[in-house]
Amino acid sequence: MIWNRGETIGKGGFGLVSIANVQHQTGNQFPPIIAAKTAKVSASNSLIEEKKLLDLFKECPCILHCFGDDFTTEEGEELYNILLEYASGGCLADRKGLQENIVRQHTKSILIALCHVHKLGYVHCDVKPHNVLLVADSLHSRNKGAGEIAKLADFGSAKNIKDDEDNKEFRGTVLYAAPESIIHQEYQPESDIWALGCTVLHMITGKSPWKVEKGAKAEDVLYKIGCSHELPEIPNKASKEAKNFLKKCLIKNPKARWTADMLLSHPFLASIGDSHQQHCARQKHHFPKLFRGVNVYIIKVCTARKQDYCQQDESNDNIGQ
Repeated sequence: MIWNRGETIGKGGFGLVSIANVQHQTGNQFPPIIAAKTAKVSASNSLIEEKKLLDLFKECPCILHCFGDDFTTEEGEELYNILLEYASGGCLADRKGLQENIVRQHTKSILIALCHVHKLGYVHCDVKPHNVLLVADSLHSRNKGAGEIAKLADFGSAKNIKDDEDNKEFRGTVLYAAPESIIHQEYQPESDIWALGCTVLHMITGKSPWKVEKGAKAEDVLYKIGCSHELPEIPNKASKEAKNFLKKCLIKNPKARWTADMLLSHPFLASIGDSHQQHCARQKHHFPKLFRGVNVYIIKVCTARKQDYCQQDESNDNIGQ
Protein backbone atom coordinates (compact mmCIF):
# COMPACT_ATOMS: atom_id res chain seq x y z
CA MET A 1 0.00 0.00 0.00
CA ILE A 2 1.26 3.45 -0.91
CA TRP A 3 -0.21 6.34 1.04
CA ASN A 4 0.34 10.09 1.00
CA ARG A 5 0.29 12.12 4.18
CA GLY A 6 -2.28 14.89 4.22
CA GLU A 7 -2.88 17.71 6.64
CA THR A 8 -2.31 17.35 10.37
CA ILE A 9 -5.63 16.98 12.19
CA GLY A 10 -4.50 16.31 15.75
CA LYS A 11 -1.54 16.54 18.12
CA GLY A 12 -0.68 15.05 21.48
CA GLY A 13 2.17 13.93 23.69
CA PHE A 14 2.69 10.89 21.40
CA GLY A 15 3.20 12.96 18.22
CA LEU A 16 0.61 13.86 15.58
CA VAL A 17 -2.32 12.51 13.57
CA SER A 18 -2.70 13.16 9.86
CA ILE A 19 -5.23 12.38 7.18
CA ALA A 20 -3.70 9.90 4.74
CA ASN A 21 -4.81 9.17 1.19
CA VAL A 22 -4.32 5.60 -0.05
CA GLN A 23 -2.85 5.92 -3.53
CA HIS A 24 -2.12 2.33 -4.49
CA GLN A 25 -2.52 -1.08 -2.93
CA THR A 26 -2.15 -4.74 -3.72
CA GLY A 27 -4.14 -7.66 -2.36
CA ASN A 28 -6.62 -6.55 0.29
CA GLN A 29 -8.73 -3.48 -0.27
CA PHE A 30 -8.41 -0.51 2.09
CA PRO A 31 -10.49 2.65 2.45
CA PRO A 32 -9.34 5.55 0.27
CA ILE A 33 -8.88 7.74 3.36
CA ILE A 34 -7.28 6.58 6.60
CA ALA A 35 -5.56 8.31 9.53
CA ALA A 36 -1.85 8.06 10.31
CA LYS A 37 -0.78 8.41 13.94
CA THR A 38 2.90 9.29 13.90
CA ALA A 39 5.87 9.67 16.25
CA LYS A 40 9.62 9.97 15.80
CA VAL A 41 11.20 6.52 15.94
CA SER A 42 13.27 7.67 18.91
CA ALA A 43 10.07 8.45 20.85
CA SER A 44 7.74 5.77 19.49
CA ASN A 45 7.52 3.33 22.44
CA SER A 46 4.02 4.52 23.39
CA LEU A 47 2.73 4.12 19.82
CA ILE A 48 4.32 0.69 19.47
CA GLU A 49 2.56 -0.46 22.66
CA GLU A 50 -0.74 1.04 21.44
CA LYS A 51 -0.39 -0.87 18.15
CA LYS A 52 0.04 -4.13 20.10
CA LEU A 53 -3.15 -3.43 22.06
CA LEU A 54 -5.13 -2.52 18.95
CA ASP A 55 -4.08 -5.85 17.42
CA LEU A 56 -5.21 -7.61 20.60
CA PHE A 57 -8.60 -5.84 20.50
CA LYS A 58 -9.12 -6.10 16.73
CA GLU A 59 -12.11 -8.45 16.99
CA CYS A 60 -14.25 -5.79 18.67
CA PRO A 61 -16.28 -3.71 16.16
CA CYS A 62 -16.57 -0.82 18.63
CA ILE A 63 -12.82 -0.20 18.95
CA LEU A 64 -11.06 1.93 16.32
CA HIS A 65 -9.57 -0.38 13.70
CA CYS A 66 -5.83 -0.49 12.99
CA PHE A 67 -4.77 -1.51 9.46
CA GLY A 68 -1.09 -1.95 10.31
CA ASP A 69 2.08 0.06 10.82
CA ASP A 70 5.14 1.18 8.92
CA PHE A 71 8.27 3.31 9.04
CA THR A 72 8.87 6.33 6.82
CA THR A 73 11.62 8.86 6.28
CA GLU A 74 10.29 12.39 5.89
CA GLU A 75 12.38 15.55 5.72
CA GLY A 76 15.34 13.63 7.06
CA GLU A 77 13.48 12.19 10.09
CA GLU A 78 12.75 8.53 10.76
CA LEU A 79 9.07 8.15 11.70
CA TYR A 80 6.91 5.33 13.00
CA ASN A 81 3.26 5.29 11.86
CA ILE A 82 0.22 3.30 12.87
CA LEU A 83 -2.48 3.40 10.21
CA LEU A 84 -5.99 3.74 11.56
CA GLU A 85 -9.62 3.87 10.54
CA TYR A 86 -10.59 7.46 9.75
CA ALA A 87 -13.37 8.89 11.91
CA SER A 88 -15.14 11.30 9.57
CA GLY A 89 -17.61 12.29 12.31
CA GLY A 90 -14.93 13.61 14.65
CA CYS A 91 -15.31 12.80 18.32
CA LEU A 92 -18.04 12.96 20.95
CA ALA A 93 -16.51 16.12 22.42
CA ASP A 94 -17.76 17.91 19.28
CA ARG A 95 -21.37 16.97 19.94
CA LYS A 96 -23.30 19.20 22.31
CA GLY A 97 -26.44 17.95 24.06
CA LEU A 98 -27.31 14.89 21.96
CA GLN A 99 -30.82 13.47 21.76
CA GLU A 100 -31.23 10.65 24.25
CA ASN A 101 -31.78 7.97 21.62
CA ILE A 102 -28.35 8.84 20.16
CA VAL A 103 -26.83 8.89 23.67
CA ARG A 104 -28.17 5.38 24.26
CA GLN A 105 -26.72 4.12 20.98
CA HIS A 106 -23.24 5.56 21.61
CA THR A 107 -23.28 4.43 25.24
CA LYS A 108 -23.95 0.85 24.16
CA SER A 109 -21.06 0.97 21.70
CA ILE A 110 -18.66 2.23 24.38
CA LEU A 111 -19.83 -0.50 26.75
CA ILE A 112 -19.31 -3.20 24.11
CA ALA A 113 -15.74 -1.92 23.73
CA LEU A 114 -15.14 -1.79 27.49
CA CYS A 115 -16.50 -5.33 27.96
CA HIS A 116 -14.00 -6.56 25.37
CA VAL A 117 -11.07 -4.63 26.91
CA HIS A 118 -11.86 -5.71 30.48
CA LYS A 119 -12.37 -9.38 29.56
CA LEU A 120 -8.93 -9.41 27.95
CA GLY A 121 -7.44 -8.10 31.20
CA TYR A 122 -6.92 -4.40 30.45
CA VAL A 123 -8.16 -1.02 31.63
CA HIS A 124 -8.42 1.88 29.15
CA CYS A 125 -7.65 4.51 31.85
CA ASP A 126 -8.71 7.51 29.74
CA VAL A 127 -12.34 7.09 28.68
CA LYS A 128 -13.70 10.52 27.74
CA PRO A 129 -15.61 12.13 24.84
CA HIS A 130 -12.36 13.10 23.09
CA ASN A 131 -11.35 9.42 22.87
CA VAL A 132 -14.64 8.18 21.45
CA LEU A 133 -14.60 8.69 17.68
CA LEU A 134 -17.55 8.58 15.28
CA VAL A 135 -17.08 6.40 12.22
CA ALA A 136 -19.56 6.52 9.33
CA ASP A 137 -21.31 3.29 8.37
CA SER A 138 -20.94 3.09 4.60
CA LEU A 139 -24.33 1.36 4.31
CA HIS A 140 -26.20 4.12 6.12
CA SER A 141 -26.69 7.85 5.82
CA ARG A 142 -23.60 9.88 6.62
CA ASN A 143 -25.60 12.72 8.09
CA LYS A 144 -24.52 13.89 11.55
CA GLY A 145 -26.04 11.70 14.22
CA ALA A 146 -27.20 9.03 11.77
CA GLY A 147 -25.36 6.01 10.41
CA GLU A 148 -22.43 6.53 12.79
CA ILE A 149 -20.82 4.10 15.20
CA ALA A 150 -19.00 5.33 18.30
CA LYS A 151 -15.61 3.67 18.64
CA LEU A 152 -13.25 3.71 21.59
CA ALA A 153 -9.79 4.99 20.63
CA ASP A 154 -6.44 6.16 22.06
CA PHE A 155 -5.06 3.34 24.19
CA GLY A 156 -1.89 5.24 25.06
CA SER A 157 -2.77 5.24 28.78
CA ALA A 158 -4.09 1.67 28.94
CA LYS A 159 -2.64 -0.85 31.39
CA ASN A 160 -2.88 -4.53 32.22
CA ILE A 161 -5.14 -5.10 35.22
CA LYS A 162 -2.53 -7.36 36.83
CA ASP A 163 0.36 -4.91 36.50
CA ASP A 164 1.60 -3.64 39.87
CA GLU A 165 3.38 -0.36 39.40
CA ASP A 166 6.09 0.49 41.92
CA ASN A 167 6.13 4.11 40.84
CA LYS A 168 2.47 4.91 40.42
CA GLU A 169 1.65 7.89 38.26
CA PHE A 170 -1.59 9.54 37.21
CA ARG A 171 -3.10 8.31 33.96
CA GLY A 172 -5.88 9.91 31.96
CA THR A 173 -7.74 13.20 32.30
CA VAL A 174 -8.62 14.68 35.69
CA LEU A 175 -12.21 15.75 34.98
CA TYR A 176 -13.15 12.21 33.86
CA ALA A 177 -10.99 10.35 36.38
CA ALA A 178 -12.45 8.18 39.14
CA PRO A 179 -11.91 9.24 42.79
CA GLU A 180 -9.61 6.26 43.46
CA SER A 181 -7.49 7.23 40.45
CA ILE A 182 -7.11 10.76 41.86
CA ILE A 183 -6.30 9.66 45.41
CA HIS A 184 -4.32 6.43 44.98
CA GLN A 185 -3.58 6.26 41.23
CA GLU A 186 -5.53 3.01 41.12
CA TYR A 187 -6.85 1.81 37.76
CA GLN A 188 -9.22 -1.12 37.54
CA PRO A 189 -12.28 -1.76 35.31
CA GLU A 190 -14.38 0.17 37.86
CA SER A 191 -12.36 3.30 37.03
CA ASP A 192 -13.41 3.05 33.37
CA ILE A 193 -17.05 2.78 34.49
CA TRP A 194 -16.83 6.07 36.41
CA ALA A 195 -15.31 7.69 33.33
CA LEU A 196 -18.10 6.21 31.20
CA GLY A 197 -20.66 7.89 33.49
CA CYS A 198 -18.87 11.22 33.05
CA THR A 199 -18.83 10.69 29.28
CA VAL A 200 -22.57 9.96 29.20
CA LEU A 201 -23.15 13.15 31.19
CA HIS A 202 -21.19 15.08 28.59
CA MET A 203 -23.28 13.58 25.80
CA ILE A 204 -26.48 14.66 27.55
CA THR A 205 -25.41 18.14 28.63
CA GLY A 206 -22.63 19.04 26.20
CA LYS A 207 -20.60 20.19 29.20
CA SER A 208 -17.80 18.97 31.45
CA PRO A 209 -19.03 16.59 34.19
CA TRP A 210 -17.61 18.92 36.85
CA LYS A 211 -18.21 22.64 37.22
CA VAL A 212 -14.85 24.37 37.51
CA GLU A 213 -14.86 28.01 38.49
CA LYS A 214 -12.66 30.33 36.49
CA GLY A 215 -9.30 30.63 38.18
CA ALA A 216 -9.84 27.50 40.30
CA LYS A 217 -6.64 25.91 41.60
CA ALA A 218 -5.73 22.40 40.50
CA GLU A 219 -5.60 21.14 44.09
CA ASP A 220 -9.17 22.34 44.70
CA VAL A 221 -10.42 20.38 41.69
CA LEU A 222 -8.48 17.28 42.76
CA TYR A 223 -9.92 17.48 46.28
CA LYS A 224 -13.44 17.95 44.93
CA ILE A 225 -13.25 14.82 42.76
CA GLY A 226 -11.14 12.61 44.97
CA CYS A 227 -11.93 13.49 48.58
CA SER A 228 -15.25 15.29 48.90
CA HIS A 229 -18.68 13.64 48.98
CA GLU A 230 -19.74 15.68 45.95
CA LEU A 231 -20.80 13.89 42.76
CA PRO A 232 -21.21 15.17 39.20
CA GLU A 233 -24.64 16.75 38.81
CA ILE A 234 -27.20 14.69 36.90
CA PRO A 235 -29.49 17.01 34.87
CA ASN A 236 -33.24 17.04 35.49
CA LYS A 237 -33.92 16.77 31.75
CA ALA A 238 -32.47 13.25 31.68
CA SER A 239 -34.98 10.39 31.58
CA LYS A 240 -35.63 8.22 34.61
CA GLU A 241 -33.66 5.38 33.00
CA ALA A 242 -30.72 7.67 32.19
CA LYS A 243 -30.59 9.00 35.75
CA ASN A 244 -30.59 5.49 37.17
CA PHE A 245 -27.89 4.38 34.71
CA LEU A 246 -25.67 7.29 35.75
CA LYS A 247 -26.19 6.50 39.42
CA LYS A 248 -24.87 2.98 38.80
CA CYS A 249 -21.66 4.47 37.35
CA LEU A 250 -21.03 7.52 39.53
CA ILE A 251 -20.55 5.86 42.93
CA LYS A 252 -17.57 6.88 45.06
CA ASN A 253 -16.99 3.31 46.21
CA PRO A 254 -15.59 1.52 43.13
CA LYS A 255 -16.74 -1.92 44.31
CA ALA A 256 -20.36 -0.70 44.35
CA ARG A 257 -20.34 0.37 40.69
CA TRP A 258 -21.97 -1.84 38.10
CA THR A 259 -19.70 -3.68 35.68
CA ALA A 260 -19.75 -3.14 31.93
CA ASP A 261 -21.58 -6.46 31.48
CA MET A 262 -24.23 -5.46 34.03
CA LEU A 263 -24.72 -2.04 32.43
CA LEU A 264 -25.32 -3.59 29.00
CA SER A 265 -28.49 -5.10 30.50
CA HIS A 266 -29.66 -1.84 32.08
CA PRO A 267 -33.15 -0.56 31.06
CA PHE A 268 -31.50 2.62 29.72
CA LEU A 269 -30.18 0.53 26.82
CA ALA A 270 -33.24 -1.71 26.39
CA SER A 271 -34.42 0.17 23.29
CA ILE A 272 -31.07 -0.35 21.57
CA GLY A 273 -31.50 -3.91 20.38
CA ASP A 274 -30.63 -6.16 17.49
CA SER A 275 -30.40 -3.37 14.91
CA HIS A 276 -27.46 -1.85 16.77
CA GLN A 277 -25.75 -5.25 17.04
CA GLN A 278 -26.18 -5.80 13.29
CA HIS A 279 -24.92 -2.26 12.66
CA CYS A 280 -21.73 -3.07 14.58
CA ALA A 281 -21.40 -6.53 13.03
CA ARG A 282 -21.13 -4.99 9.56
CA GLN A 283 -18.11 -3.03 10.77
CA LYS A 284 -16.44 -6.19 12.06
CA HIS A 285 -16.52 -7.85 8.64
CA HIS A 286 -15.84 -4.67 6.68
CA PHE A 287 -12.08 -4.70 7.20
CA PRO A 288 -9.45 -6.80 5.44
CA LYS A 289 -6.75 -8.71 7.26
CA LEU A 290 -4.02 -6.55 8.75
CA PHE A 291 -1.23 -6.01 6.28
CA ARG A 292 2.38 -6.52 7.26
CA GLY A 293 5.75 -5.64 5.78
CA VAL A 294 4.60 -2.43 4.11
CA ASN A 295 7.25 -1.04 1.78
CA VAL A 296 8.48 2.44 2.56
CA TYR A 297 8.02 5.03 -0.16
CA ILE A 298 8.83 8.71 -0.39
CA ILE A 299 6.00 10.52 1.33
CA LYS A 300 4.63 13.57 -0.44
CA VAL A 301 2.52 16.04 1.45
CA CYS A 302 -0.88 16.34 -0.20
CA THR A 303 -3.69 18.81 0.29
CA ALA A 304 -6.58 17.60 2.42
CA ARG A 305 -9.38 19.44 4.14
CA LYS A 306 -8.76 20.00 7.79
CA GLN A 307 -11.04 18.30 10.31
CA ASP A 308 -10.89 18.13 14.08
CA TYR A 309 -9.83 14.61 15.02
CA CYS A 310 -10.10 15.46 18.70
CA GLN A 311 -6.71 14.17 19.76
CA GLN A 312 -6.08 17.44 21.62
CA ASP A 313 -7.97 17.92 24.88
CA GLU A 314 -10.09 20.92 25.72
CA SER A 315 -8.19 23.28 28.02
CA ASN A 316 -10.41 22.50 31.02
CA ASP A 317 -9.67 18.78 30.72
CA ASN A 318 -5.98 19.38 31.37
CA ILE A 319 -6.46 20.82 34.87
CA GLY A 320 -4.26 19.01 37.33
CA GLN A 321 -2.10 17.24 34.79
